[in-house]
Amino acid sequence: MYWKKLELSSREEINFFLKNRFEESDLNFTNLYLWSFSENIEYLIEDNTLFIRGVYRGQTYYFPPISPEKDKLKMGFEKILKESQEIIFIPEEIAKQLDKSLLVETRDSFDYIYLQKDLSTLSGRKFSSKKNKVNKFTRNYQYSYEKITFENIDEVKEFQKRWIEGRESEEIVEAEMLGVEKILENYEQLDLRGGLIRVDGKVIAYAIGEKIKEDMGVIHIEKADVVYTGAYQVINMLVAKNEFSDVKFINREDDFGDEGLRTAKLSYQPERLLKKYRVMEGEKRDV
Repeated sequence: MYWKKLELSSREEINFFLKNRFEESDLNFTNLYLWSFSENIEYLIEDNTLFIRGVYRGQTYYFPPISPEKDKLKMGFEKILKESQEIIFIPEEIAKQLDKSLLVETRDSFDYIYLQKDLSTLSGRKFSSKKNKVNKFTRNYQYSYEKITFENIDEVKEFQKRWIEGRESEEIVEAEMLGVEKILENYEQLDLRGGLIRVDGKVIAYAIGEKIKEDMGVIHIEKADVVYTGAYQVINMLVAKNEFSDVKFINREDDFGDEGLRTAKLSYQPERLLKKYRVMEGEKRDV
């Protein structure tokens, strides 16, 4: 067996192990595909176990090995650790099967889980500041909302290019940029759902996600032009309302340890934080 670069054609192989299984934002094909361009993500399937690895800032890291068989899961961890490699994004359900002394909580990687009804209505005093921005937006602009389809996806691509202008030097934007372009190019093939907002006929915000479990959606990409005050709050609310009415929870991914992003995500009153763990690089003890 040999490592293969993760590409769009890998989707069926990867989904065999991941589809409809995890709540975590990291362990689904779309997310892996998005970051594969900046982090050289590769995968290996061996002995009914999926191994995934990438490179970030010159350092190799591994996702947790995935197998439907518990004994092979343990062997997968041992295989990686023997090579003194770091394993990150370990979900709680897998962490429970490991030696606790190996694990380190990684707060920067915790996913924010919200109630769909909260995001789609912003009802109650705890969301008053968000609702005020939504109301200001609706008063100030003649806007319309559309589901993203084949007919308008090219306009989303054009908006994404405009959104990037002036931000290319930001590390996370640069890393994400190529992946977002590929997601938009292959929107229908990836079975995604999303929506956009127009003001005066021009796209000024969009968001894209997918259903990852029966009761859980995830938002992979959300962009808005901040010139339009309240645009982020409105696209957040309308996509939750119109595209994710069939789920109870929405995962809005992690905050990368960015304090501004953390404050923003906490301000939406998450129902819970989805913990993740890592195994410290260099550990070689039995798991």
